[in-house]
Amino acid sequence: MTERVAILGLGLMGGSLAMALRRRAPDIRITGYARRLETREEALRLGLVDGAADDPAQAVADATLVVCGVPVLAVPDLLASCRAALPAGCLVTDVGSTKAWLVREADSLLAGGRAIFVGSHPIAGSDETGLSAAREELYQDAVVVVTPGAGTPPDAVGRIAAFWGLVGARCRVMTPDQHDQLVARTSHLPHVVAAALAQAVLTDGPAGCEALCGTGFRDTTRVAGGSEDLWHDILKTNRQAVQAVLADFSGRLDEFRRLLERGDFEGIRAYLGRSRTVRRNWEPGR
Repeated sequence: MTERVAILGLGLMGGSLAMALRRRAPDIRITGYARRLETREEALRLGLVDGAADDPAQAVADATLVVCGVPVLAVPDLLASCRAALPAGCLVTDVGSTKAWLVREADSLLAGGRAIFVGSHPIAGSDETGLSAAREELYQDAVVVVTPGAGTPPDAVGRIAAFWGLVGARCRVMTPDQHDQLVARTSHLPHVVAAALAQAVLTDGPAGCEALCGTGFRDTTRVAGGSEDLWHDILKTNRQAVQAVLADFSGRLDEFRRLLERGDFEGIRAYLGRSRTVRRNWEPGR
């Protein structure tokens, strides 16, 4: 198994990974990279890393596996900055929420080199950011989607899946395009809807709305509190798939609006009943 891991980015995802590895695989040597001195010092103080570098190339110099824990659009520049320092046989992965664009970029950057990129997307996270938000159990029982490119060696895919298994995750393998189409519906659409709902109530609603917002509104809009920088990258790199699911979702809202316009309350009952059933059927298998 991997003995030397470099985690490039010590925020929520990278910090949580370091915590989990420390607990579940203490023999692994971890080197961290972070731009901010305060983050590096805190990671060392907490014992999350054995070494902390202010240069990505220094962090990966002897790594057998590198995890890019930065937003999607930042990964190519990060790889370019340390590409020459990656050791022979090194595997590189990430934690980004979109894969097709990133896999193409990473494969191009590392083409002809000694390192292999295998995309990863842990279905885990929080609306909070930074090392202070990291928690050891973030990846426990989480699904991690592994997205090899067309020419990725099978043993590299197996090594990445085994690595995520070390921190308690369950892996699924699919193509980058399949991944992006699915998460556009299961993750990106809910975020856009939550963002729109938050504005519709708290910005566009009449005075006094805030006082009447209960737990339903809080739970439905929780993800709208996520970083706009992170979500900018996600939506920019998965635009077409998100457009498609937004069109489908708009159709479902139109269907409900037509039921109201007609006064078809039996139709509304059936609509809500279908929603209640599919939601309850999903919950046990989550």
